[in-house]
Amino acid sequence: MSSNLDRLLAILKEQADLIDKLNTRSDFQYKSTQRLVLDYGKPFVKKVKSPFKGERKACFENCLKGLLRYPNLNYCEEFAISDDVDIAVSHAWLVNNDGELIDPTWIGERFKDSAYFGVVFTDDFVREIAQKTKCYGILDNDYMNEHQLKREGFPTHALHPIFHSSVNVPE
Repeated sequence: MSSNLDRLLAILKEQADLIDKLNTRSDFQYKSTQRLVLDYGKPFVKKVKSPFKGERKACFENCLKGLLRYPNLNYCEEFAISDDVDIAVSHAWLVNNDGELIDPTWIGERFKDSAYFGVVFTDDFVREIAQKTKCYGILDNDYMNEHQLKREGFPTHALHPIFHSSVNVPE
């Protein structure tokens, strides 16, 4: 495992533990996006060249548009980190069916050792949430869906079956 991936996972666990400790009033199944993603997510370590260059600081939009333009790619979200970034950043990227990540936003030498940890969504779920919230991004906009994902976890049709088998989805 890369040092950035180890660092990313340590940060996410530390944040999730702190939020779990401080958030005593919530009866949600997941008190934080960090805990939700730690339970369902997986690392993405093999990066391949993106077929297109997205706009800077528009990862959610870039990846939704990429999903529509390249039907052989899958939409993935949540946390990434690079050598230059000392926090776990909410981020979106694409993955092919071999699990190789394609990041149309973090391109160049500055991001070559980035680490990614997240969940891969089905195309139908991505479109459903985009239509419901009228926003790019799923997890950061869960509040617009009455925190359904933190309250209940992911619905069965949300997670891409190639990347999230029933074996690694928490009960």
